[in-house]
Amino acid sequence: MLPILILIVVLILINGFFAAAEMALVSIKPSDLHKLKSQGIKNASILEKVTHDSTKYLSTIQVAITFAGFLSSAFAGSQLSGDLVNLLTKINIIISDGLAVVIITFVLSFFTLVLGELVPKRIAITNPVKFALFCVPVINIFMIAFKPFVWLLSVSTEFVIRILGMKPEKDNSRITENEIREMIVYGHIVGLYKSEEKNMMNRIFKLDDLAADMIMTPKNDIIGLDLAQPNIKNIIESRYSRIPVFKGDMDNIVGVIYVKDLLIELIEKPMQDIDIAALVREPYIINEDMKLNVILKQMRDTFEHLAFVMDSSNQLKGIITLEDIIEEIVGNIYDEHDFISEHSETINEFRYIFDGDMLISDIEGKLGIEIDSSKGFNTIGEFVQSQLSQLEDKKNKSAIKINVGSIKVLSKTKNKIEQIEFKLDQNKIKD
Repeated sequence: MLPILILIVVLILINGFFAAAEMALVSIKPSDLHKLKSQGIKNASILEKVTHDSTKYLSTIQVAITFAGFLSSAFAGSQLSGDLVNLLTKINIIISDGLAVVIITFVLSFFTLVLGELVPKRIAITNPVKFALFCVPVINIFMIAFKPFVWLLSVSTEFVIRILGMKPEKDNSRITENEIREMIVYGHIVGLYKSEEKNMMNRIFKLDDLAADMIMTPKNDIIGLDLAQPNIKNIIESRYSRIPVFKGDMDNIVGVIYVKDLLIELIEKPMQDIDIAALVREPYIINEDMKLNVILKQMRDTFEHLAFVMDSSNQLKGIITLEDIIEEIVGNIYDEHDFISEHSETINEFRYIFDGDMLISDIEGKLGIEIDSSKGFNTIGEFVQSQLSQLEDKKNKSAIKINVGSIKVLSKTKNKIEQIEFKLDQNKIKD
C-alpha cells in the first residue's frame, strides 16, 4: 500500500509541476523575453523557442497532466479500493468495492486540486519569469518526447478553431498600438506616469497620423529672402537662424541660407561685398502628405532642420522645421525671440481665448486634446470659417460644436476669424 501511496503523491506533484509551468509560461510577456535575452540569462533562448508557439507547449503540458491524472486515478482505484474495504471492515463498516472507488476518487480529486493545481499555480504566478526559466528545459524535453501526440492535438485544435470561424494565430508575441496606449493610460492611473508624460507618449503615436501640411507654416507667413533683391539687413532683423531663399517668386525656391554662415562672412568682409548666392544651401523638399514620423527620420539622417512643403503641382505650400515636429511631442517651445500672442488667454481650466491665426496643432498640444474634424486645416480660424459656412442654422453663425466642446467667434473681419473662445466639455476631457 505504501509504495502505491508514494507513487500517487509523485504523480500529483508531477501534475502540480506542469500546472505551474502552464501558468508561468502563459504569463510571460514579449518584453520579459527581450529583457532576459539582452541580459544573457540562462535558458532565455529556450524560453523564447518554447513560447513561440503556444499551441505546442500547451498541448505538451496537457498531455503530461492528462497522463499523470490518468495514472494516479488508475493506481488509486485498482490498488487502494480493496485495502480501503478491508480497513473499514475491521471497524465494522461494510462498503462495496464500487463505493470504495468513489470515496478514493473523491479524496484523490481533492488532493490533486489543491496540491496539483491551486497551490502550484499560486506559487508560479508570484514569480512567473523565475519559474518559467526553471521549468522550461523540462517542458522542452517533453515537447520533443510527446511530439507525435502534440502534433495530433495541434492539428485537431487548429481544425476546431477554423470550424468556429477563427483564424489560428501562431505568433502570440505581437503587441498592437492600442494595447500600448492602454498600458500608458493604466500606468498614468496607477501613478507610474504624470499627465505630461502620458500626453507626450500619446503624441508620439500621432506622428504617423499627421501630415506635413497639418503643422507647416503657411506660405503667406514665411519670411524669406528674394535672391533677385537680397537684403542682408532683413535677414538679421528676422531673428531666424535659417532663412528660405527664393528668386523673384516664392514658388521659385532656391534653397536655405544659414545666418551662422552669413555672420562668418561678415567677420571677414563688409556687407556689400558678400555673395549671398554662394551661401545658399540646397533645399530639402517634401510632399504635403508626407507623415511626420517619416520626415523626422529623414531630417535626422540628412541633418536637415528646415523643409519646403510642396503640393502635387510642385507649388510651395509652406515650410516645416525640426522644431515644429518636436513641438508635436513636447508642446510649444518658445525662445527669447518668439512672439506669444497677447490674445491667447486662459480664462479657466475649461475656457480659453485664442487668435484666429493660431495653429490647430499648437492648441491641441496646449490643451492635450485632438480636434477630430480639423484635418486639412492649419489655423483655428480657417477651421472655424469652414465649419461656419456649413452650418444649417444661419441664425447661429458665430458658434460651432466640436468633439471636445464648442468654439465661439469673438471677433472677425469679412474674410478672417480674428479671435475665438474655446470651451471644453468637462465630461469629454480625460486627465
